[in-house]
Amino acid sequence: MKCGRHDLIQANRFNDLYIMEDRVRNIIIKYGSGILSTDTFKKTFEQKHHLHLTVGDHTLGVTEEAVRMCLKRGIIDSATLKNVVTASLCHDLGIMGRKEKFKNVLECHTMHPEESVKVYRELTGEDDPRVVDAILHHMFPIKPGRPKYAEGWILTAADKKASVKEKTGRPPVTRMDREEIMRSV
Repeated sequence: MKCGRHDLIQANRFNDLYIMEDRVRNIIIKYGSGILSTDTFKKTFEQKHHLHLTVGDHTLGVTEEAVRMCLKRGIIDSATLKNVVTASLCHDLGIMGRKEKFKNVLECHTMHPEESVKVYRELTGEDDPRVVDAILHHMFPIKPGRPKYAEGWILTAADKKASVKEKTGRPPVTRMDREEIMRSV
């Protein structure tokens, strides 16, 4: 079989996609394993979110999207990547137990970021202002208050992009990716 230049370019693009996937997955595991390994995070796969998914699937999709955005923009410093991964993994943890915590959907939309910050602090023992800002403002513009730092804008954009994918019926992460990430922690 003859292989032309175009075929080689296409093959390289295909391989680059997998290299990128591995890189994204490795960054999530490197900076997120402490959160991913908690019982709190593991329970996110038991609660429904956005009609047909779980909080955990949505959260991993947002985290994957946020890391992709960082890499695409050349943001590779470890401090920013750690903050983006941490904020992404924690941004919706305050939704857990929503039926008991919130009276209605509007209250959940407006109050879960504060609840998520509490969970972030409990899980990590940290209080990084950039992570807190990102979590608190990820509902912008639905909830007033813009993010102050790049991490917050990245999380906000990744959350919206993942939500749109989910609403069109596309899963935010594959089952295989989810299992591989969770198995690695």
